[in-house]
Amino acid sequence: MVIYKDTNRGTYYFITRVKMKNGKTKQVKRRGFKTKSEAKKAEAEMLLNEELFNANFSFDFVANEYLNWYKKRRKASSYLKISSIINVHLLPRFFSKNINSIRTKDITKYQNDIIGEYSVSHVKKIHTVLSAIFNFAIKHEYTKENPARKVGNIELVEEKHVDYWTLEEFKAFIQHVDEPFYYALFMTLYYSGMRKGELLALTWSDINFETNTIIVSKTVYNRNVTSPKTQSSIRNIIMPTHVMKLLEELKKGNKLSYVVFGEFHSHLSTTTLDRKYDKYVKQSSVKKIHIHDFRHSHASYLINKNTIVSVVAQRLGHSDVATTLNTYSHLYPTTEKEAVLKMEDDFK
Repeated sequence: MVIYKDTNRGTYYFITRVKMKNGKTKQVKRRGFKTKSEAKKAEAEMLLNEELFNANFSFDFVANEYLNWYKKRRKASSYLKISSIINVHLLPRFFSKNINSIRTKDITKYQNDIIGEYSVSHVKKIHTVLSAIFNFAIKHEYTKENPARKVGNIELVEEKHVDYWTLEEFKAFIQHVDEPFYYALFMTLYYSGMRKGELLALTWSDINFETNTIIVSKTVYNRNVTSPKTQSSIRNIIMPTHVMKLLEELKKGNKLSYVVFGEFHSHLSTTTLDRKYDKYVKQSSVKKIHIHDFRHSHASYLINKNTIVSVVAQRLGHSDVATTLNTYSHLYPTTEKEAVLKMEDDFK
């Protein structure tokens, strides 16, 4: 709901369109409100008036109101993800449908239609966003019920599978990277465990060559620099000397650049990075993994070096070791039998 200010009178007013019982649409304008909140409340009450067509708010109207609300209160990267789910998945299905006419059977049918089309985690995310829209609608008096909450999220459990490269596979890949810029980029990615957005957001002020440390304090999503995923994502990562030397050489050739991986103040685009990555993967003939899987590869590398789980969690920016174990427990080589074998000699 958009509220306008009458600059001449110093009061507020609203203009909205409503659908009457006869099905016709009518523009309504009300003015003379002393405050913005009074105008907003009056508009909401008018739209809920029983003389109107049963509070006829379309799903797309409420979804866009939710997005406007969300955008002002969340990170830009989070907003873009939620916006994508709404525009790609929810609006095509529920677009002009009256939000009060959406029933539990509609939600259930939608779930059934998309299960199998997308990963379990993505289907759950879609449902979570749908339920959030209804919660927003209830709070702002667009509707009285949340059918998505009644139905509940799907209970399927996604089988965990982590793709990664062994050190040998990474070596087979990196030897084909003949551009110093991308050689340094992929080496940094593999040996740091950073997320792609964190890597692309790096500036030279984040690199400490005296302590061989990289400071992770921001991320890039759709060319927008924001705070990292979580508070625990803000961290210092100690890097091996051979990678720091590559970064030093890169800096010598880019003295005027502010960002590490980009030109001047422009971050390398993910499209360009993906294109270069695809090129070198094809040349190396190693199995293709996602760029995010470099992060998993780093975790695997550390685990195979017998690195304790708390250090792995710290380098990856996990909030606790439970997250690390939940993701990578299957990579730890010690089995229960091996653990028991270590107990056998205790009293011999």
